[in-house]
Amino acid sequence: MYIFFFALRVLLAIIPQALPYADEMWQGPEIAHNDVFGYGWLTWEWTRDQPLRGPIYHSLFSLLYWILSKLNLDHPQIIAYGPRILQCAISAIYDIYLIKLLTLEGIRNKLYIILVNYTLWFSLNCFSKTLINTFETILFTLALYNWVQYLQTNHNKNNLLCRLLVIVNVMARQSSIIPWIFIWPYHLITAKTNLKGRFQILVINGITLLLLIILSISVDSLYHGKLTSTFYNFLEFNLLSGMSSFYGVHDRLWFITQGLPYVQLGWVISFIIGIYSYINKGIFSAQPLRLIYYMIFTILMLSLSAHKEDRFLLPLFPIIIYFICLGLEYLDKIKWKKIKKIIILLAVISNISFFVLMNTYQDVGALKTMSILRQRNATEVQFFTQCHRTPFYSFIHKNISMTFPDCSPTNDVTSLETYQLHQDSAKYIQQKLQQSKLPSHIVIYNYLMNDNVKKLLDKYDQIESIYHQYYTDTYFEDQKNIYINIYELHQ
Repeated sequence: MYIFFFALRVLLAIIPQALPYADEMWQGPEIAHNDVFGYGWLTWEWTRDQPLRGPIYHSLFSLLYWILSKLNLDHPQIIAYGPRILQCAISAIYDIYLIKLLTLEGIRNKLYIILVNYTLWFSLNCFSKTLINTFETILFTLALYNWVQYLQTNHNKNNLLCRLLVIVNVMARQSSIIPWIFIWPYHLITAKTNLKGRFQILVINGITLLLLIILSISVDSLYHGKLTSTFYNFLEFNLLSGMSSFYGVHDRLWFITQGLPYVQLGWVISFIIGIYSYINKGIFSAQPLRLIYYMIFTILMLSLSAHKEDRFLLPLFPIIIYFICLGLEYLDKIKWKKIKKIIILLAVISNISFFVLMNTYQDVGALKTMSILRQRNATEVQFFTQCHRTPFYSFIHKNISMTFPDCSPTNDVTSLETYQLHQDSAKYIQQKLQQSKLPSHIVIYNYLMNDNVKKLLDKYDQIESIYHQYYTDTYFEDQKNIYINIYELHQ
């Protein structure tokens, strides 16, 4: 079964060429490439005085790169796609434990779990990519599985393993603590035990928190070479200072009104039916409604941040899939087979169609752009694009000069290079080209081209025009039918 899931994930990693999230490269393989090979772009999260990221997640790719380098197998193609293959191997573990977890929670039909898991477009789009949110989801699923095992069997080894997985997860991504700051206190309150038993649970929770703090600060400080805590830095940046709003502001109900329907599409119907079935069963039986409590609390906590993204919902996917499967089983129970078939058909068609659409018309030019630059033996590349929209050294695997417009968070948007580029592309490009010798290659969006820019590029030949995406929003106006143009200096 594992080999089957791994093969499917690999296909989903290699065939689709879309790069929808910058973090897929810039918070994983790019950092690992810098650690192992000595060159790679470190984004502002890593270089600021109070770094926001720790080494846990990208160390997986650092280890892979180190092994490849020692075996002299660090070919650019292997360096480029190796991390995705490794991610697929980890994601296949998630597929196995998702089935185990939902079976423990009472889902009888395993085919429903597989069907939903492999037709949710957002799952297909993320679990074969090197997103830290995906890694967070996998560790949460493994931890929750062990936690449910502990609740059902009272085996301390499951409790211990769960807590170790949570510690690693929080060290990798700080927000993964959110569900557990509800789950463990909820267990303390609802556990069927005496006062002594509750005190023991309280002590274990305290030890877990203390161990998390000590290990987190130790690993962060060793990696960054100074006393620091990415957990605190992350909290201070995103909540206390409110700087997360730099990347967009959404209303408080965004995850409920837009996020959840968007990541499920047609499956949201069965999801709602499953929630109804779960609540109805819990009210009229002794079954605790803990899963829905976990989900509600997590969404409420995520909603406190001004900035929201669909991928922040990924850790809830085990619970979301549970409710979808529960909805299907509920329809079986009340013998609405025709309704169930319609729901499944609608869900599968909407999700698969949207997955194909997103991987055909949106963010599809970045990987090809870097492949062409590598094939053309580029020696210096200047990107006139929005920042972080292509892979970098971890994909081209060549120590050459590459630069792009800076977009580090600031209180003054007009000081951003990406803003200046879109405000007056000719002026910005002229300033950059005058600062040093002409780069061997220039990468620029088609909508930034005008007569003045063309004059500035009179010493260049356009060698490629690659379709990139149907739509994007910029600081000044939305753009459609975006192409990435590659220019090469006259020989």
